Amino acid sequence: MSKTKAWIMDLQEEFEDKVADIIKESENVAEAYASAIKLNNDQHLVNWDNMEIECLVDDMWGEYWSDYQ
Repeated sequence: MSKTKAWIMDLQEEFEDKVADIIKESENVAEAYASAIKLNNDQHLVNWDNMEIECLVDDMWGEYWSDYQ
């Protein structure tokens, strides 16, 4: 694997870890969307549009809260 690809994958993993923390702290999914989008706009960890970020949040939100049902 090239160093660039490894670096990009590390950034994506870092972003996903931070989004997981955002989900734990959010009152609802809309708040999680806004926080995750703001995180990406502020830190530019991934080159995704807002729809892709919302899809990630949806997936992670469902996975996190499924443990509590």
